[in-house]
Amino acid sequence: MTELREPIQVAAEILGVDVCAAYSRIRYAYYRMMKSHHPDRNRGDPRADRRAALINEAKDLLLGRIATPTLVKDAELVSEVMQQPVSEAEVMSYEGWLRSRFYNMEQCSIWPC
Repeated sequence: MTELREPIQVAAEILGVDVCAAYSRIRYAYYRMMKSHHPDRNRGDPRADRRAALINEAKDLLLGRIATPTLVKDAELVSEVMQQPVSEAEVMSYEGWLRSRFYNMEQCSIWPC
């Protein structure tokens, strides 16, 4: 028997974060997933657009930007995305990602230029 889950729980599983994760963790998880599932990296794959749309919807659902998800309810698409793990070699670490986005190393400032 299939377990019924709330869409927000499914969205958190897609991105690999907790349902109540911080904004920066959700953004980093989105970055990680899009790094390998983006349509530009998967040219010739007709389902790449739907996978990217699912990842966008999961991010927006967790950030509270949408209330009625559609793609998150597509069990086949969700399992397709979940079965393709993100390679750690092609994605920078969370700390590195934070530094690149929020820390100006040359001026030792937390504010971006």
